[in-house]
Amino acid sequence: MNTDNDTLHAPTPSSMMPPGRHDSELFRVYALILDGITDHVLLPGKKLTESELCRQMVCSRNTVRGALSLLAHDKIVDLQPNRGAFVHVPNLKEMQDVFNARIEMESMILNLLSDMPDLETRLQPLYAMIEREEQASDSGDRVGWNRLSNAFHVELARLLDNDVLFEIMNTLCARSSLIVAVSDPLRKEKRNIDSNSHHEHREILDLLLAGKRNRVTKVMRRHLGAFVELVLTARLNGYAVGR
Repeated sequence: MNTDNDTLHAPTPSSMMPPGRHDSELFRVYALILDGITDHVLLPGKKLTESELCRQMVCSRNTVRGALSLLAHDKIVDLQPNRGAFVHVPNLKEMQDVFNARIEMESMILNLLSDMPDLETRLQPLYAMIEREEQASDSGDRVGWNRLSNAFHVELARLLDNDVLFEIMNTLCARSSLIVAVSDPLRKEKRNIDSNSHHEHREILDLLLAGKRNRVTKVMRRHLGAFVELVLTARLNGYAVGR
């Protein structure tokens, strides 16, 4: 299970977690599995065999079990009695709930950011991230694009210096990656969303700087609403979106 962590210097969900969690063998294995899932290397419904994970990650079975338990807590993995561990397959309601939660939470984040001092300076790293996102989109690097697109939203939350909010956004974005993977048959629709994401991210930052509080919230809601529409379209077209 290999993912290219150097892809356009795109941050993985595990790399954005609080540093205090990084110094353990359990976190190393947790991070490798999480990043494999969010990079769509391990797809929804795939069985996660303990012996195979031990071999790939050179670790003990107890460590793998601990990592899988943490991922199950985060709704990234399902632990099924007498069957084992599987990459979680979200159902339609969960998909809608995740993005509706993001819409409300990110609207709140933008509202709070609008009142922050030195906003232009704070947003400069995000403008640089959007440039890398555009490069990934133009070059067809879906792994890099997916990481950077998620990281944009997580980094907006980081600016508020609220560790709880930041961790929630990181988890919601990881779960969103699962939803995108489940909707993978809709390749044409996904390409349209991919090509627009960096433009909309830049528009969001520009509106924040201009003090357009109501307008920036509407743009974010439209931006995230496009993924809700993708999920509904997948359901209407008969694609599997849950067991």
